[in-house]
Amino acid sequence: MKKSVTIEKNDGYARLRLNQPEKANAYSATMAKDLWDAVRTLRWDDEVKTVLLEAEGPIFSGGGDLMSFQQSLDNGNITDTIEELSATLNATALALRRMEKIFVSLIDGVCAGAGVGLALAADISLATENALFVAGYIGIGAVPDGGSSFAVIEALGRPRAADFFLNNGRIDGAKAAEIGLVSRFVKSSEAQEEALKLVRTLSRGPRRAQALTKDLLSKTPGLSLAEYLENERQGIITASGTQDFKIGVGSFLKKEKPEFCGE
Repeated sequence: MKKSVTIEKNDGYARLRLNQPEKANAYSATMAKDLWDAVRTLRWDDEVKTVLLEAEGPIFSGGGDLMSFQQSLDNGNITDTIEELSATLNATALALRRMEKIFVSLIDGVCAGAGVGLALAADISLATENALFVAGYIGIGAVPDGGSSFAVIEALGRPRAADFFLNNGRIDGAKAAEIGLVSRFVKSSEAQEEALKLVRTLSRGPRRAQALTKDLLSKTPGLSLAEYLENERQGIITASGTQDFKIGVGSFLKKEKPEFCGE
C-alpha cells in the first residue's frame, strides 16, 4: 500500500516527502498520522542530523482534506474528527521545532492552511517561483491550526499576520522571501540541487552547537533581554566543552576547513 509520507535516508540526512499528490497532499487522518510517525522516527534517529521536507506534485499541501471533512459533517462527527486531527498536527509541529536536528523545507508549489504551519515550522525554508502561500481558513469559515498563525506572526508580526489570515491572503514565493516569511528564494529549476547542497552541508556541521543554537532561537519571544543573554551564555559554555568546538577552533587557527565529528 502506498504510504502518504515517505522517508529516504542518506549519509547524515533524510528526505521527508509528502506523497499524495493525487489528493493535493492534504491532511486527512491518515496523512496526519503518517507524518507524525515519520517525524517521531526521525527525531530519535541518531544517524540523521538534518531533515529536508519536500512534497510530490505541484501542490506542497492543500491544507485540510475537505472531502474527509464533508464526510464527517454528513456523519455528524466533525468535532471529533477535528479534535483528533488538530491534536496530531500540534504534536507534529512541536516535535519539528523541538528536535535536535536542523529541519529544512522546500516549497515548490501551493501551500495552504495547515500546510503553511508545516512548511514554516522549518528552521530554514526555501521557496520557489511556483510557491504560493494561501491562508485558506477564513474562506471555509475556519480558524488557523497546526501552528500556522504562530509561524506567520513569528515571521511577519501581528499586523501583517492579521491581514494575511483575515483577508484569506496569498503570498508568492518571491514576496515571501522578500518580507521574511521564508528564509530564501530559489529558482525551481535549481531548487532540488540547492536544497540538497544545504542539507548535506548542515549534516556535516557541529551537531551539538546546532541543536543549542536552534533551542536558543526558539526562546526569543518569551524572554527578557537579561534572561535571553543568560541563555546565550549557558549555550556557549556548553558548546565550548564539545569535541566539535575544539576541532573548530583548531581548524580556524590553522586556516583549515573543519571536519566536525558531531560530538
